[in-house]
Amino acid sequence: MYLEEQKIYLDKEKLIENELANTREIMSKTLDKLPNKELPFMEPNLRALYFETYFLLAKGFYNASLVLMGILLENVIKEKLFMEGTKDEELEKINFGVALNKIKLFISDEEFKFLDDRKLRLRNPYAHYNKMKLSEGIYFPAWTIENPVQKLIALQERVNKGELTEAQARQELIKGVEPELMSSKEFRPISQIAKSEKEKSQVTDVFLEIDGFIREFAEKYFKPKN
Repeated sequence: MYLEEQKIYLDKEKLIENELANTREIMSKTLDKLPNKELPFMEPNLRALYFETYFLLAKGFYNASLVLMGILLENVIKEKLFMEGTKDEELEKINFGVALNKIKLFISDEEFKFLDDRKLRLRNPYAHYNKMKLSEGIYFPAWTIENPVQKLIALQERVNKGELTEAQARQELIKGVEPELMSSKEFRPISQIAKSEKEKSQVTDVFLEIDGFIREFAEKYFKPKN
């Protein structure tokens, strides 16, 4: 009964107001780091995927944008395969790896290496979503607290009485405890934090590399011939 009564939000208009303010703040920072030059000619489905990826990143949806980056690259090479005679019925049945092997005959070695590398580092891990793999080798300081539930309840009571702020309560919780470095291997909940921080720090550079590749690829292969 308790879970059924919980709601994601209580005031729809307030939620929208807060989300719009948050989105504005994020976009004002991220847009300055993203390309502002129009795309070269490419099919509408590729443009749509590109801008979905672009604006997900601009709005701070890093994981979703990384997933779409892999899908975008896959569809770019499938478009090239279509131009080389592969039918849509066949393209719908093949994955990134199969498409990449088929496209090898029609693109440069450098282009193939770029795509193969992104398949291994981007498309596969995010398509199959393994947070433990994606967070591997990332360490955070962690504190082991004895009787954490009792301490949290006691500290929350002090916060409710106005004796402590939330920040002061967090400091009180770990007072006298030495931190130790842990990864998701030692403490599974760290995996989501580590993965999110990794994505946030790398996503723009990853997108800029893919953006540059796609623009060159489109100019070379998709530009209408006179």
